[in-house]
Amino acid sequence: MARKNQVPMQGRILDSVVSSLPAEQKGTQDQRLYNEVLDAILDRRLSPGIKLKEDELADIFSVSRTVVRRALLRLSHDHIVDIQPNRGATIIRPDAHKAREILRARRLIEGAVVQEATVAATPESLDALRRCVEDERDQVRRQHKGTGLRLSGDFHIRLASLAQNDTLMGYLKELVPQTSLIIAIYQTPHHTQCSHQEHFDIIDVMATGVTRQARAVMDKHLQNIEDKLDLSGKRSPGDLYAAFAHVKAVEN
Repeated sequence: MARKNQVPMQGRILDSVVSSLPAEQKGTQDQRLYNEVLDAILDRRLSPGIKLKEDELADIFSVSRTVVRRALLRLSHDHIVDIQPNRGATIIRPDAHKAREILRARRLIEGAVVQEATVAATPESLDALRRCVEDERDQVRRQHKGTGLRLSGDFHIRLASLAQNDTLMGYLKELVPQTSLIIAIYQTPHHTQCSHQEHFDIIDVMATGVTRQARAVMDKHLQNIEDKLDLSGKRSPGDLYAAFAHVKAVEN
């Protein structure tokens, strides 16, 4: 008998917390802290194994520890941090086997995603995708690598949304943040972040309506990502106050 889809306990807790928030808070303090921490991780200002201390984050961002907990729960839900009772939140380091497993899953899933998205695409939806990639490109040009990497993942989520397949969307929402973490940890230093050009290429192929070619370009894009990784690389941990020095500088 097929097992029914179940929402993990942690996901149910997160959904309950987020749904109880006032609308203005969902997109402000929680979102800002989530984005700042994720960008710091993706920008390699924070490394796997670092403990994200609630009191330090609350002090740095001038928010309550409740806001910090909500942001950390979201990061945990996205498999970016691991939360243990009485130990707090620690940045996860996926091992090489897990990294390859996630990247293979992405390639299997996103072939179907880009095929369905190509069929569903309209000139308006393709223009919206281009604007998304332009934002990604602008962040990379400004040397905002963490934000650029996060927006790179958003492009793939938007493709799944265009495909109008909730099941594929669910898989990608789980895999994309983990992939971003893997890239941040394992990408070799001599490789520059240029996925935005490949994203433009994907959109151009989608505009032709040729689904087989769209699948091939997507597969090549994801293979290029994997080829740029050194799955044996290691990095030393960072420091919370050093990673978020720009926050205090702006406030002062």
